Amino acid sequence: MINFEITNQTRSQINLKLIKSIINNFSEVAQIKEAVNLSLVFVDRRLIKKWNLIYRGKDKATDVLSFAQSDGEAIPGEINELGEILICLPVAKDQAKEYGWSVDQEVTRLLVHGLAHLIGYEHENVSQREAAKMTKFEAKALEKFKIK
Repeated sequence: MINFEITNQTRSQINLKLIKSIINNFSEVAQIKEAVNLSLVFVDRRLIKKWNLIYRGKDKATDVLSFAQSDGEAIPGEINELGEILICLPVAKDQAKEYGWSVDQEVTRLLVHGLAHLIGYEHENVSQREAAKMTKFEAKALEKFKIK
């Protein structure tokens, strides 16, 4: 079970019902049994660009960044910190238009991608096989939402 806290630093409204549905579905697909906490922050281009430069060395706005809180195993019976996800809503809106779908669909895709990173999946600087595992897992998590 994933407990989550949302911070919206943008002027856009967030579909809280959708966020809850995404997180609950992800918990089931990932088989997360222990209680974990997640911080989800919706930010603007300036802030995500800053964090992207600091943590990834890339001086540009990106769509989503994930910061895992622990690299160890969950402690049974305790609430563990899963991490924090930053989603840039202006970039998500641009990408939704580019891909020809809704902002909610793009936020769904980005949140699932960020959550997959927090539970250990990677697609950069790994083998094609490891990257394919992440792609397959994300597709499974997105099936319910009809997003590929």
